[in-house]
Formats: sequence, structure tokens, C-alpha cells
Amino acid sequence: MKPFWKPVAMALAVGAFACACTAPVGAQLSDERALSDVQRIYKNAALVVMGECMQSHINSDGDTCYDLFVEEVIAGSAEPGEVIHCTQGAMKDGETYLLYLAEGEDAYHTEDMRRYELLSDEPLQVSEKGTVAFEGAKLALSDIKRDMERMDAVITAPATAFYYKGLETLIEATDEIFIGRVTSISSMENMAFRSQADGTIVENTLPAAVAQVEAYGVLKGALNYGDTVELVYSPAMSANLVDAATLKAVSYGEENAPELEEDGVYLFFLMHSPDAKQTYRFSVNPMQGYVQVEPDDSVRVSYVNRALAGCRELGSLVWEIRSIMDS
Repeated sequence: MKPFWKPVAMALAVGAFACACTAPVGAQLSDERALSDVQRIYKNAALVVMGECMQSHINSDGDTCYDLFVEEVIAGSAEPGEVIHCTQGAMKDGETYLLYLAEGEDAYHTEDMRRYELLSDEPLQVSEKGTVAFEGAKLALSDIKRDMERMDAVITAPATAFYYKGLETLIEATDEIFIGRVTSISSMENMAFRSQADGTIVENTLPAAVAQVEAYGVLKGALNYGDTVELVYSPAMSANLVDAATLKAVSYGEENAPELEEDGVYLFFLMHSPDAKQTYRFSVNPMQGYVQVEPDDSVRVSYVNRALAGCRELGSLVWEIRSIMDS
């Protein structure tokens, strides 16, 4: 019998410390303080780019707009060669700048592009010697990049995992729903995580693995057929599982979380990383993040997944999900 998920999938696819050795102690303290502030800005940024100011012009709102040609994407989702239109701060033609950007509604990109706002008080000019002037200190660009790499080694995860009793609320909570295959999964090891809630940043270490998942058919989200995503697999995250309706703790332990197996085909319910600079995906929660698709087109729904209780066949489940999304 030909597996149902293949034609379904195809149909869906169609449908800081610059110069510390020679600087005086006061300068070292100033540089350390500045680097700490740069770290804070970086954590809040959705995109960090470096590029050259091409020109300035007056935009349709009558504001001076500076066109920055992106030479390097340091963090976030963009491409070298793009042009960013900046109305915040001031830039000089031919000079290179480092920009920390957050997603926002203020006019920052052209109308047909995503909008950003500048997080620093002004665009940070990069000197020919590779230093950045920030808050009266001169920081080496190499030190700033090295510090970014250190912070990127910590995975930013959702602060709380919510459990959903109904399929409609489960669908609404997810960023992506798709049929996909686990092409590989790393071994479990202790990984560093960071989460933020109510302005408080918490860092901890949990056993986790990273799975490579190839998308076949997409019901929700912007993935295309054949796209690969990195899914963080960590049943231990069930320790913070909370009922979305009652906000009470859910007692399912991590031993009850469905397993994720290499080469397995699943219907995934995933969320993006809270940090737009990272491309990791997370299960909507460890109990409801995926259901396995069997070779006979049935779906294996765990008893811990009340939102999908009674679902037995992939085709009818896909139809129900699409009906809810279209209603």
C-alpha cells in the first residue's frame, strides 16, 4: 500500500576587551562596561549586520533616509547584498557601520520589507583599524564577534511550555505544522539554554539533542518542500509544562514524552525560537510536538496528547486541521 503521507505532502508542497594589555585601568573598566552594554543590546536584537553607507535621500515621509549596503550578516535572517533603509541616527557615505536591529513598526525598511528599529543610540561606525566606538570606549570588532559566538552557543528557548486540550488551540499556538522526516538526530548531551520571562533571563543546562527534519508537506508556516529545520529535542523541558486554559502545572513527566526516532515520519507542531537570530525550532510542548506517521498511513497518537485523542488516520487529521485553519 502506498503511504498516504507522500501524496499529501506533495500536494501541500505545491499548494571586549580591546587593547587591554596596553590601556590604563580606567580604560579597561570603560571597555568592559561598554562590552556589557553591547551584550545586552545583542540579546534583544533580531538582526545584526555590517555594511557600507551608499547614499542618503529624502523618503516619502520627508525624513532623511540612509541606504546601507549589507556586506556581512553577523546574526539573524538576511542576505549580503541587501540594502537597509535607515531613518534613525546619521551615516556618512562610504563609511562602514555595525547595526543592531529589532523588529518593530517604526519605518526602517522599505514598505515591502520587514521593518526594524535601531537598538543603539546611533549607527556604530567601524574604523579602518577594526574598532567600534561605543559609549566613549573603543571596542575591537573581533572581540565583539567573538562574544557573539559565545552567546550564540547558548540556545534561547521558550520560557514556558503550554499544554493544549483541544486541536483548535493547539493549531493556534504553533508557528509551523508540517509532515516531515527526521533525517538525523544527535546523541543526548547536556546543552546550555537561556529563557526570558517578565524581563528576567534564566540560564540552565538540560539534556537535549538536535534533530535535522526535512519538510515534505506544510499545513502552516512558510516552509517549502525539502526545507530542513533544526529541532531541539528535550523531554526534560516538560518540567515547566503548564495547562494553557487553567495555568496549572501538568503532571506528565518527561518519561511520558513521545520519542523522536531517526528516519521516522511525523506530523510536527512546532514553534520558532524566541530569539530571531537563532533558527532552532521547538516542539509546541514535549507531549504534543509531533505524532508519528506509520507506513499504513495511520498516526500513532500518545495518550498524553489529548488534543489529538481519537485521531487514527493521517488523511482525516490533515483534513480536520485544514478545516479549522480555514474556518
